Amino acid sequence: MCIASPAGRFVYSAAVFPTSLYDCLWHAWDEAQHEADLAYAAWQHEEPGEAYAVYRAAQDRADAAQDALASFDHADA
Repeated sequence: MCIASPAGRFVYSAAVFPTSLYDCLWHAWDEAQHEADLAYAAWQHEEPGEAYAVYRAAQDRADAAQDALASFDHADA
């Protein structure tokens, strides 16, 4: 399963098909946060510069996914 933004940019991909929109949002956040955690660890062991930019981009994606998850209304599902 893949999800693209209205602008056509890839935003999410999963090997498994979530059973609900909430599951999809949770999985997107979980994957994004995992990527951010790995990028943070890499940044801690590298020179400042590009590694920090990679970490911030990954954390921004995780934050956006968390915001989407937090604003999910189960009553609308």
